[in-house]
Amino acid sequence: MDYYNLAIKRESTRSFKKRPISNRQLTELQNYIPRCRRLLPDIRTDVTILGAEAAALLKGAVGYFGLMIEAPNYLLVSSEPHDYAMENAGYMGEDLVMKLTELEVESCWITIQNPLEVKNRLHLADELVPMALIAFGNATVMLPSSRLDIKSVSDISIKERTGFIAPKLAVRHAVLTGDWTESAELSSLPLNSGIYQAFIAACCAPSYLTLQPYRFILDGDTTVMVCLPDDQTAPDDAKLNAGIAMLHYAGVMEAHYTSEKGWVMGAPDGKTYRIPDGAWIAGHYQIRMH
Repeated sequence: MDYYNLAIKRESTRSFKKRPISNRQLTELQNYIPRCRRLLPDIRTDVTILGAEAAALLKGAVGYFGLMIEAPNYLLVSSEPHDYAMENAGYMGEDLVMKLTELEVESCWITIQNPLEVKNRLHLADELVPMALIAFGNATVMLPSSRLDIKSVSDISIKERTGFIAPKLAVRHAVLTGDWTESAELSSLPLNSGIYQAFIAACCAPSYLTLQPYRFILDGDTTVMVCLPDDQTAPDDAKLNAGIAMLHYAGVMEAHYTSEKGWVMGAPDGKTYRIPDGAWIAGHYQIRMH
C-alpha cells in the first residue's frame, strides 16, 4: 500500500449510509485481515467484523463522548492481556483503516468505554479482551470539503475543509532534538525525502479528540516517539494513539529505508532525553540508509 498518500487521504467519517460496502470490498478486507501489520506479532489477537446491529447492542459501552456512531459494519480488535496490547491494537487497527481507505471505504475509530461489558454483550468466550472498535462503510453526502467536529454530545458542528488538508500538528513542531528544541536536522531535509514524508504521515494520524499528544525526537538515524500527558486522553487511549501514529510512520519509512527491527518499545538502550514531566517514551525506530 502507498501509506503516505493513504495517510493524507484518510478522513474520520462519523455519518454513514445504511447500505453496506460491496461484496468485493468486504472480501478484500476479509482476505487482508490475517496479513495486516502487527507491532508485536507474538501478542495473540483477533479481528472480528460486526454488523449494523452492534450499534444498539454496544450503546453505552462504547462511543465518542458517549455518542455511538451508527454504521453498517464495525471492526473489533481484541487481544490477550499484555503491557503493549493497546499499542499493538492501534497499529493493527490503523493498518486495516489504511486498507479500507485504499478500497474507497470510509471509517472512524470509536472509543471503548467498558471492554468487559463489550465482551459480555457480544458473548465473547475467549480470554481475549476488546481493545479497539472501528466503524466503516459508505459516508453520507455532506457539504463539499466538510467534516463533522464533535466536542461533546451537545456540541457538534460542521467545519469546512478547503484545499490541501494539512495535519493539525505541523511537522516542524512535532520533530524535536533530545534537548526538546526544534530539530535542525529536519529543517535540512528535502520535503520529498522518505523520513520527512513519514513524519507528515504520522502527523496525519487520527487520535482521541484529534489532540495528537505526541512528539518525535530525531536522534541521528533513530526516531524516538514521546507521548505527552493531557487532561482529556485516558491512558489506554494514549497507548492506542501511539500505535496508530507508529503505523503511519513505519508504513512510509519501509518504502524508503531498511530497519532491522522496526519499532522497538521504550527508549533506546543507554539513551536519556530531556522530555517534559509526565511524558513517556513509547518506542524508537532505527533505520539503515540504502
